[in-house]
Amino acid sequence: MEDRIIRYYHRIPGLWVENSVKHEEIVPAINEFIDTVPQLTETIEETFSNFGSQEILFANAIDTMLNRLHKVHAKGLESDAQRIKDCITDKSKMPLLSKMIKPFVTDVLSLSVRMQKAQNAGGTASEFVSPIEIQADMARNILTVCNLIDDDEYRKARGMLEKLAELDADEPSYFKIMNLISAKKFTDAKKAAYELREKRIEEIDRLAGSNMSKIILAVDDMPEILSFVNSALKNFYKIIAVPSGKAAINVIKSQQPDLFLLDIDMPEMDGFELIRIIRSTPEFKKTPVVFLTGNSSRDHVTAAMIEGCNDFIVKPTTYEYLRTTVGKYIR
Repeated sequence: MEDRIIRYYHRIPGLWVENSVKHEEIVPAINEFIDTVPQLTETIEETFSNFGSQEILFANAIDTMLNRLHKVHAKGLESDAQRIKDCITDKSKMPLLSKMIKPFVTDVLSLSVRMQKAQNAGGTASEFVSPIEIQADMARNILTVCNLIDDDEYRKARGMLEKLAELDADEPSYFKIMNLISAKKFTDAKKAAYELREKRIEEIDRLAGSNMSKIILAVDDMPEILSFVNSALKNFYKIIAVPSGKAAINVIKSQQPDLFLLDIDMPEMDGFELIRIIRSTPEFKKTPVVFLTGNSSRDHVTAAMIEGCNDFIVKPTTYEYLRTTVGKYIR
């Protein structure tokens, strides 16, 4: 069991764990990460919203997050956290903070959920990490490289590119970008990195596929979330969006969704009750169910997996991440 888990962690998108790292070193750090990250990200968001009066608390929370990310070998997110820390000490970079916090928190929480899924599944890497997930993680880390170039952190950018080149040996563009950095052609390096990121996003869309015969049933009591889901997926699949569990039950009496995208915290009927009904219906026993929710605590994620969900997306998310997750299950 332990060997299977550690091999899986080596392939979780967002984690670059060296093969030399021992199981007894990484697993306690991962458990600490899972248990502390929800509260820590909440502290980061709250103290940032009152930055002027809580700058020290915010800085301490970022330092703690840096430490957590370093222990679990999340090098891309560790670089992002370091950028945030640099913005605190260099006041000329302060305007960047407001653009960085929410995406950073979302990515951290999503990584925590991936770890929990690995623990609950207890399987090997090849069973769970899909090509589309790897492409999405490459795209996110290439964006981090672009940000490092913006911040004049060329050595760190090269370091990330070297690691990406190891993981993605068939892609020559990493060496091209590194050579441009070495030649101090930083504008050209950033342009080439953005082009590579766009290539990865195109690959995500290709792997997700476009099949308008596939039906996604999205259930959420917040209209803005349903609108977001529709905008992200409408060019790929047929989207049916409803505001409640009861409305979803009426839909499945006449439709055969190929994937359910469910909120958990809803009035009248929550997502857990709805998935029980879905799983008790013979034709939907194996239909993919993805929860889209703001709660990423260990108990919440574990409960979701026990109820039979296939995946778990932390709100707020991005078009790219939503397409990646749905694309894993819609062929």
